[in-house]
Formats: sequence, structure tokens, C-alpha cells
Amino acid sequence: MEQVTNYQPTTLLVIVTLFAFYECVFVGTYLLLKKSVRYQANRYLGGLLLIPASMLLSGALFQLELLDELPHVIHLHFFTYLMFGPLAYFYVRACTQKDFKLKGKLWLHFIPALLALFYFMPFYLQSGDAKFDAFIVWRETASLGVPTWVLLLRLSQPIIYFGICIRLIMIYRKHLDNATSYIDTVFHRWLLYFSGILLLPILGAIATVIFTNVIGYQLSAATVIFTFILAFAISIRIAILIKPSLFHLFPHQMLIPNSTEEQKQRYEKSTLQEDSKDHYVNKLSLFVETEKPYLASDLTLAELSKQVDIPTHHLSQVINEKLECNFLDYINKYRIKEAKKMLVDPKLDHYTIVSIAYEAGFNSKSTFYTAFKKYATMTPTQYKKQRLKELTLV
Repeated sequence: MEQVTNYQPTTLLVIVTLFAFYECVFVGTYLLLKKSVRYQANRYLGGLLLIPASMLLSGALFQLELLDELPHVIHLHFFTYLMFGPLAYFYVRACTQKDFKLKGKLWLHFIPALLALFYFMPFYLQSGDAKFDAFIVWRETASLGVPTWVLLLRLSQPIIYFGICIRLIMIYRKHLDNATSYIDTVFHRWLLYFSGILLLPILGAIATVIFTNVIGYQLSAATVIFTFILAFAISIRIAILIKPSLFHLFPHQMLIPNSTEEQKQRYEKSTLQEDSKDHYVNKLSLFVETEKPYLASDLTLAELSKQVDIPTHHLSQVINEKLECNFLDYINKYRIKEAKKMLVDPKLDHYTIVSIAYEAGFNSKSTFYTAFKKYATMTPTQYKKQRLKELTLV
């Protein structure tokens, strides 16, 4: 095990430790206790923020000269760290899946943390003085006496859970394409950003190598990692202030796999016969072309299902199977068709491109341009010039 003798923390490390500890405790406690945001996912996020706080706790109390009064908090992170990955995973699931609850086999995710707790139990059962002496030895040698299997778990577990979280976020993103005609990308992008916290140890090690070997500035891995933790906690505090919707129910959550509702929907889909599919397609096409529900920017699959009087699950099935596209693409094709008409309509010549986008049912300029290039293979301005030129020649 690598040891560094006569270890002394830098002033920068002391400052970062204290501020990071404060931010993690403040924001984590807020998410756990504040009634206005006491939503299930926030509890996992709040608990998750208290884990790096447990890593920083001993150092923070030592700097405040209080550690000798509270020695039993020393090295709690030996086992709490292994709860980090599971809580991050549960947070992503609670954000993306309807009525998610921590129950049954999901508790097995905490087995590594439990094993670490049992392994380090002899240390936790020591007297306060013995723990404080061990902490002083660690500060002088930077040797924690952590076995290899714990170190391997600390390294591999975040990477594994990062991959699991990213996969779940991608499934949620695909689900949105089949559930709504407008996607607020802030939500799944927030989850992508959040999942990056699982890579902090690796990013910290890489940053340390870069600072030391490339830039030539001696910077400890602890300083880098704690700075990342501080930045993440502050970013959550800022997000609470400027985008509070991120801390309430996420829009259009998925059904939990193998739940009763999900199995029921799967069964309903399997009973739909080909002649019924054709009937639904004709009924849907007639309704959409005559009533133009796509002009509503917030149109969802559930809302269209009510309007056209086709069960939601059947409607989704026929769009995917018979029309070979998802709900978002299906609606956007009609919106682009409408926008094309408006672009060359002389009566609407005073309309800006953005105004036409909103009139056609889009909710943002960027979404409109992306969809237009996808279905028309050119920008709205290029299409307008080309069509007007063609009409002039005629």
C-alpha cells in the first residue's frame, strides 16, 4: 500500500474540505427535509450528498479542533462510500420510473457496503481515543490500512453504476419520443450530468496527473476530488433556485419493468389483431389530418389517445408497428408539413421563421430547425427560397 510520510494538508485542501463539507450537508439536508421538495427522488439525492460529507467529516472537524470531541465519526466513509453507486442508481430510477420504491431485491445493492461495515466493525468498536490516535497516524502517513478488495470495490462500483445509469437514461429518452410531441431536454440532460458524479474518483486521478506531470503544479488527488464534490453540491443548489421543476415529478415517467401495470399494457398490445391495427391507423390519420391536434405544442400520446378514442397502448403500438416511427416523429412530420405550407403562403409573408415554428406546433426554434432539416433535408430559409423560386418559374 502506498504511503506518504509527514503528510501535511495544504491551505487549499483545508479550505476546499470545509466548504465542500458545508455544501454537501446543507444541500443534502435540505433535499431530505424541506417539505416543498420532499419528493421520493430527492431523498436519494439528499442521502447521496451526505456520503461525500462523511468522507469530509473527519477532516472538517479536525480543522475546527472538534474531532477529539466526536472521535466516533472517524472513517465512516469506509463503508458509506459503497452506498454511493446504489443511491445514484435509485435516484435515476425514481426520476424516470413511475411510483418507484426501494423494496425487495433492490436492497441487495447495499451488500458491498454491509460487507465493508462488518469488516471494519473492529475499528468502529474501538474507544474514541484509539480512533483519534489512528486518525493522527493516518495524517502523518496517509495509510488507511484498507484491504485490496475494498479498494477494488471503490474503483469498480462507480464505473458499473455509471454504465447502468446511462443505459436507464437513454431508455427514458427513447420513451419520451413515444410519449410526447415536445421534449424538454433539460430533464434527461440533468440526469446525464448527475451521473458524471460517479466518475469523480477517476476524473480526480486524471486531473491530478495532468496538474502534476503536464502543468507542473503539485496538487493532491484529494484536493481535486473535493473540489469536484464542492462544485457538484453548488450546482445542485443553483439548480434548485433556477430550475425547481428538476426536483419535482419528472414528466412522462416510464412504467417500472415487470410491474402489474406494465404487464397489463404488454398483454393489451398482444391482443391487437391486424384488422384492428389497420382500422386504428385509418381512424388516426383521418382525425389528425382534419382536426390538426399537432398544432398544440404540448400534445402527448395520452391526450391524443383521448381525442381520437383509441386506447393509449394500442395507439402507441400502431404508430410504432404500422407507421414505423415513434410518436414524436409522427407528430413532427405533420408539423413540418404545416410549416412548409405557411412558409410559402403570401398571406403569411410577414411572419418570421420562429413565428411559423410556433404556429406549426413547435415549442422552440432549435427543435423546429432540427426537425425541419431531418424531414426536409434543408433549413426553413433554404426551403422557402427554393419553393418561391419554383413558383416564380411556373
